[in-house]
Amino acid sequence: MDIYVLDSTAQILDMIDNFESIIWTVQYFNVGEFELIVPVTEKNIALLQKDRLLCRDKDRNGDIWRNVMIIENVKTVADYENGDSMTISGRGLKSIVGRRVVWQQTNLAGNVETGIRQVLTENIIAPADEKRKIDNFILDEPAGITDTFDTQLLGEDLDEWIMSTCQTYGLGWDVYIKDRKFVFILYKGCDRSYGQKDNLPVVFSDEFDNLLASTYTYERAEFKNAALVAGEGEGVNQRTTTVGDSGGLERYEAYIDGSSVSSNGTIITEEQYYKMLQDYAKDELSTTSFTESFEGNVIPDGNYNLNEDYFLGDVVQVINEYGISATPRIVEIIESEDENGKSTVPTFSTWEV
Repeated sequence: MDIYVLDSTAQILDMIDNFESIIWTVQYFNVGEFELIVPVTEKNIALLQKDRLLCRDKDRNGDIWRNVMIIENVKTVADYENGDSMTISGRGLKSIVGRRVVWQQTNLAGNVETGIRQVLTENIIAPADEKRKIDNFILDEPAGITDTFDTQLLGEDLDEWIMSTCQTYGLGWDVYIKDRKFVFILYKGCDRSYGQKDNLPVVFSDEFDNLLASTYTYERAEFKNAALVAGEGEGVNQRTTTVGDSGGLERYEAYIDGSSVSSNGTIITEEQYYKMLQDYAKDELSTTSFTESFEGNVIPDGNYNLNEDYFLGDVVQVINEYGISATPRIVEIIESEDENGKSTVPTFSTWEV
């Protein structure tokens, strides 16, 4: 494997073809990360500097570069016995979105994709203050996402807000390079489980001899699924609403302070205000939900090939050695390579049992 090194304008500087190990983690909801260990050489010291961009040769297609990473940390270790080495690490190119916050109060009502594109335009692409603009950052064509929301923003880190929003609606996002421009895209993975008929199923199981190891985890420390939400006002005049339809023993209630959600006087309607209050509460409840995940170590060159038969964000069929079958989404793919060989570890999460 060769690794291209680009400058901050996406101009090719050189390539790395000699390394001790590499871990490349791409994520559907989050920004991803990497770690690269290389020998200490004059070339590597000069080349692998902070803010440089890295891309594997397998992720390049002409002028399109995907799964790009940014160097954020450089560590040099002098070791007489094992040899000197440099550890280079950082996060995905997507993380540049997090260099901006929502600069002014913004009310979003309607299509989720339209709202995200608006926030990016106002805070990165064409902000009122030219100093806030990121040159060469553009939007891809709309993906046709149909989900809707009502929300209010001020001061949020853009990457954290986008990650939270995408997780709520099951969307993936990325920033890739095309013609030396940074291109933002939203997308939704395909359903490749047994429960659909449009795509060939992708199954990871002992029976198919493509699941080397698996770990199932369920955590529910402070689970809440219903809430009383308090908005503007005080005492008997305080605006309140509720979210959550579960009942009986299946109902876990919380109180959420939504006083930060503002009606801006008469700028928005009463209906819009309560919808924003409910969406705020749903976002808060999402931080107290249970975690159910399935991590599997699959055979890289087995009966399915990554980025040919299945992709990050797809829903697949997983059957563990105990016969438990589920249709989780692939939310993360960790690819590693060192002297011991190659490994591909997808993280399957959000079970639909």
